[in-house]
Amino acid sequence: MTEDQPTWARIIFSLVPLVMGLVILGAWFAIVPTDGGSFHAPAAVILSLAGGLILFAFLVWIPSEAPKIVRLGLPAILLLAVAVVCNWTAFAPGIRYSSEVTIGPWASSGEDQVGGRIAFGVVAAAIDAILTIGILASVRNWLRRK
Repeated sequence: MTEDQPTWARIIFSLVPLVMGLVILGAWFAIVPTDGGSFHAPAAVILSLAGGLILFAFLVWIPSEAPKIVRLGLPAILLLAVAVVCNWTAFAPGIRYSSEVTIGPWASSGEDQVGGRIAFGVVAAAIDAILTIGILASVRNWLRRK
């Protein structure tokens, strides 16, 4: 977002992911009460998910005058966090995908063992390619300056 965006839009675009990330961390540390559910992902995946959401919330407020390392480095870290989550979701062995949604008296649940892996696999491959190209370009530029 640019500085000319309304403040209310920045607040919403930062408050929602901030709360989501804090709730995930709170549930993981058993501070936020849950209905007995448990996390089946490794700690790195949970921390990447929560940390990525919290980092996104802060990125909304970075001014365009911020140093280049901040404007480029923090989004790269966010992309890396998303890559961790997507790669684990797509390629982790033995993972079962199931979901349940309850809204008032209506409930829906189901399992999809292929669709989720394909969707996350495509996103993971795209993010991995972007990260690889970015890292290689950065190393090449760094070597040229020496």
